[in-house]
Amino acid sequence: MTPVQQRNLILALAAVGFLIVVIATGIALTRSQRDIQITAPAETTSSPTGFSFFELDQTTVLTRDLRKSLAQLLGSDAIAHATPIDLTVINRQFTQTHLPVLDELNRRLNPPMGERKEHDTTRLTYHRAQRHDMPFRYIELVFSNTTGRPLYFVINPSENFENNIATLKAKHGAPRMVSTSAQAPPVHIWEREGGILVATAFPRRSGRQSQELHIFFIENLKEFVKSEHRSLSEKKGNTRNAGRRAF
Repeated sequence: MTPVQQRNLILALAAVGFLIVVIATGIALTRSQRDIQITAPAETTSSPTGFSFFELDQTTVLTRDLRKSLAQLLGSDAIAHATPIDLTVINRQFTQTHLPVLDELNRRLNPPMGERKEHDTTRLTYHRAQRHDMPFRYIELVFSNTTGRPLYFVINPSENFENNIATLKAKHGAPRMVSTSAQAPPVHIWEREGGILVATAFPRRSGRQSQELHIFFIENLKEFVKSEHRSLSEKKGNTRNAGRRAF
């Protein structure tokens, strides 16, 4: 190979390498945007209603900008699509007895034999909020991929739970309280404007006290159930039509 050919080869390899870097950078910069898969976003509104978490309420719509804002506030997230949905609080019996609306929705969202079922959702989870001076060990935000509306949130506070309870009482009034055992604190339940907020605290096997806040956006969950049933009916209809055309 002549010196000129060697130089041309080196220049060509350098150009290919530069192109690969540009493509990889573009993919990295647009990854968060491509991961939002809302098919028919609902209209956004600036009027918060019901329960909220950092101004995320039942009228919020998940967007690329919102995800970026949450990452700045809570740290980087882990995103997942087509996730299972479990609306159980403490256990099935407690949910059925004290939160029958949730139990009914849970039954409609999941197979009766307990098989795993994935739903058209986007789930954002945060494990590094404490590094951003936020008093939360874990945060899970689940949205509908049809409308972009939130379905439910799960939050594990890291601070004294009594402080959270006091804040919630000051904002939402006195909760309904349910005792589960002599060893565990009572469960606090707030219900208002199409939503349910539940605060639970219980000891884990490790001995550490676990604290959880659950926010359920009931109206959004009901609409999500309806949309799933509509989609299932349409798929069955298309399957029957395909069978007729085949013969």
